[in-house]
Amino acid sequence: MKFWLSISFIFTTLVSVYSSASSGAEAMIAGQNTGHVNITGSIMGTPCTIEVGEPDQTLNIGNHAVSHIIKEGRGPEHIFSIQLYGCSFSEYETQSSTNNIFRIMFDGETDFGHFRNLGSANGIAIMISDPQGNIASPGRHLPYGRLEKGMRFDYSLNLISNQDTIQPGDLQLTIRFRIDYN
Repeated sequence: MKFWLSISFIFTTLVSVYSSASSGAEAMIAGQNTGHVNITGSIMGTPCTIEVGEPDQTLNIGNHAVSHIIKEGRGPEHIFSIQLYGCSFSEYETQSSTNNIFRIMFDGETDFGHFRNLGSANGIAIMISDPQGNIASPGRHLPYGRLEKGMRFDYSLNLISNQDTIQPGDLQLTIRFRIDYN
């Protein structure tokens, strides 16, 4: 399985300009061409980086017996992690701010709400879930999470039956993920 990543950032900056002259003609006559500028904004920190080791990640889930998947309805659970580092949040912000939230979206070809296997095996889809049991659907965000100290996010991957007849073969798919945070 290969993971491609993209990160989007949410930020706002507000700039306002006001003039305090009573009227243009009076100000020019009286020699009082005055005004003021109010500027408000934010100092933004550097974005987080995702620790991936190499740009193309492969998750080898090994070999699984068709009989096990038929009997249990799924294969064994495989845990994988996404680690953020280099984030500019202070320890205080990470622990107390309601702004430090994130959402993740996994995307790939869909197979009835799960991820489609493009290999030669038949009757198998791939299910991804978070530790709270929320199941990822291709192209849809999982519920919001909080950016915590350590910035490591664990997910599980399972082979599941997609209701077709299960046939042995190779598994192959590409799943992309995107993390949105502020």
